[in-house]
Amino acid sequence: MSYQHVLVTVDLSEASKTLIDKAIEQAQPANSKLSIVYVETDHLRSYPDDEERLEAQLQTLADDCGYPVNEIITVIGDLHMKVAGLVENSDIDLVVCGHHHNLVSRFFSAVPKLVNTVKADLLVVNLG
Repeated sequence: MSYQHVLVTVDLSEASKTLIDKAIEQAQPANSKLSIVYVETDHLRSYPDDEERLEAQLQTLADDCGYPVNEIITVIGDLHMKVAGLVENSDIDLVVCGHHHNLVSRFFSAVPKLVNTVKADLLVVNLG
């Protein structure tokens, strides 16, 4: 199946590169659009410099990925709600996100909420 617009969710950890690589694997065959989103779930940013630093980190990820990035997005709120809104408003047909297999993730994973909210295909990448 080929996709027209792939959205990858990142958290700026080392796993972000893995997720972007998986998204590129899905986007390349059809030369699809690729967008990167970072969702700030803490609902606040302490200092104005935080936003600039965040945008610089995201731009570095985009610049280093080896595939044209259509859009870099930063939003504040609940991951599943923000991603669902992006899917509807940007004609995204695949969302790539990660999942850690550990005790904390079993209780607080956003994946079940994404599955039940996002109206697009969802690729969940095992991050260990």
